[in-house]
Amino acid sequence: MSLAERWGRYWFADAPYFDLALMRIAVAGFQFYFLLDTQYASLQYVLSLPHDLFHADARILRLFLWPMGWHTPPSAELVYAVFWITLVAGLGAVFGALTTISVAVFALGNLLIQAYLFSFTDYHHPEAIAILGTMALALSPCGRVLSVDNLVRRWRSSGAGEPATTVPLLDLSGPYAGWPILFIQWFFPLMYISAAVAKLAFSDYTLHWANGYTLQYYMIQDYIRKDAVLGLVVAPFHWPIVLGQYVVLIYQLTYFLVVPFKKLRWIYLPLGLTFHLANFFILRAPFPQWIMFLLLAYIPWSTTFKMLAAARVPAGLPAARPGVTTGARIGA
Repeated sequence: MSLAERWGRYWFADAPYFDLALMRIAVAGFQFYFLLDTQYASLQYVLSLPHDLFHADARILRLFLWPMGWHTPPSAELVYAVFWITLVAGLGAVFGALTTISVAVFALGNLLIQAYLFSFTDYHHPEAIAILGTMALALSPCGRVLSVDNLVRRWRSSGAGEPATTVPLLDLSGPYAGWPILFIQWFFPLMYISAAVAKLAFSDYTLHWANGYTLQYYMIQDYIRKDAVLGLVVAPFHWPIVLGQYVVLIYQLTYFLVVPFKKLRWIYLPLGLTFHLANFFILRAPFPQWIMFLLLAYIPWSTTFKMLAAARVPAGLPAARPGVTTGARIGA
């Protein structure tokens, strides 16, 4: 088998549609909530700022603004139009209505909105994984099951008198259902390696970042800025913080091992969830997108549900002993 064939077989082996549809519902649902809960207020804020603060650094935004001029901010009417179109597309993505078009428009709209917001404020990285994940879903058959489109196909088939061939939901698979999940699985290690290298580069590629004092400083700073009381409680414990920083570096630099060696996920996933939850509670640095994709991309949900469905448990009545009938026990 040639290298190209191995490469194609790795990325496009049959995979369950259920896992892909579950990712579509979760990611689109989260992004829809994020648009209403956070992005709308952020748009209102930046639209109230002077135009002089606008810097279209994101090239995708420059391409979008090219007819009006790269350095000319879009009008409020255009920004709100993009927002509401994106929101409607998000509903279509969640429910799987015109899924391919809905997810594609939803991904592009989120990208433009986030690029516009970054043109006024600092860049942050939690949003990137959700936008890239949505783009991958737009290029996949994520509406094959658990969707309005699927119901419409079944209704049309029954109306045309075609014989129905049914397959258990968790068993339905296809060659293009797995690559978006694999893409996320490999993208995570790249993000973690990038984060670790940034920490090392901050101290001229030495381990001085992991001296304990760096994290203690941020804990105290975030207590002042964000009222992160737990950070102030943890900050005095210098050596446990040093140990934690080394664990973070090792975790981020070696996380790629979970892709080829799946048993390591039993170690890395709980560790990663603990790491991100600690970031939230101690530093008030929320990474809900990362937590969501950790759970969606690395847990084989269809296999897990099939195992649970096939599991056998005691019926609740002990086996009858010689000389004692079950009926007598029940009637006792």
